[in-house]
Amino acid sequence: MAAKRLGLLAGGGELPLLVARAARAQGYSVVSIALTDTTPTALQGISERMYRLSPGQAHRILSTLRQERISEVLLIGKVNKEILFERFRFDLRALRLLFRLPNRDDDTILAAIVTELEGEGFHVLPPLHFLADQVPSKGVLTRRRPTRREWADIEYGVPLAREIGRLGIGQTIVVRDQMVLAVEALEGTDETIRRGCALGKEGAVVVKVSRPQQDLRLDMPTVGLQTIRCLAEGKAAALAIEAEKTLLVHGEEMLEEAERAGLSVVAV
Repeated sequence: MAAKRLGLLAGGGELPLLVARAARAQGYSVVSIALTDTTPTALQGISERMYRLSPGQAHRILSTLRQERISEVLLIGKVNKEILFERFRFDLRALRLLFRLPNRDDDTILAAIVTELEGEGFHVLPPLHFLADQVPSKGVLTRRRPTRREWADIEYGVPLAREIGRLGIGQTIVVRDQMVLAVEALEGTDETIRRGCALGKEGAVVVKVSRPQQDLRLDMPTVGLQTIRCLAEGKAAALAIEAEKTLLVHGEEMLEEAERAGLSVVAV
């Protein structure tokens, strides 16, 4: 029986490695397309083959997937949206897709990518297909529970974070004493945490949730060791994430680091 074949469109960070290893454990042959300079080089050793292409090379990406007899595709890892300002790197197919979009927010772009892939006959898999054990259920994930003040900040911050997500702005906010210190935009989670903690001094609370309209096949909120290190450096008090909809990268290590830093981590 022929092995199932997975086309992994891989951005930066550790997640492409985790998916590739889990896919192989489930009997898949993995063909990877590295989309960024920060795609881990170790992915090559896990993949049957690895190609390096720009996200703007839509025609070559699709033709490579067809050439490799891929039917199932998974997109994972960080791809910076700044590439949208470098249109000279886009082929005609990517430019046509880009100019058809009514706006450039994450959900619009990702929906267009899914439509393009499905229109070519590919089935788009969610990260949860391979990483379900990396997604926490509701509850306090660390030994230290949030204090009453921190719970008040979490309860204040969660609906606000969902609203900025609904508006397509970001997924993360930093609050303290029920005041918003920072809202994520294009800079990403880590820079938002640094900015908010610098303003709030000690005791800030960080909330990260999915957007209400977010397609979790393509873009799932993620936290990991680097997130915890940013919180610890900024002397934050707690991190609240969305239960069942957030990937923990190297979750055990991440929570151990949170314990050492005296942080409370909660899935709500």
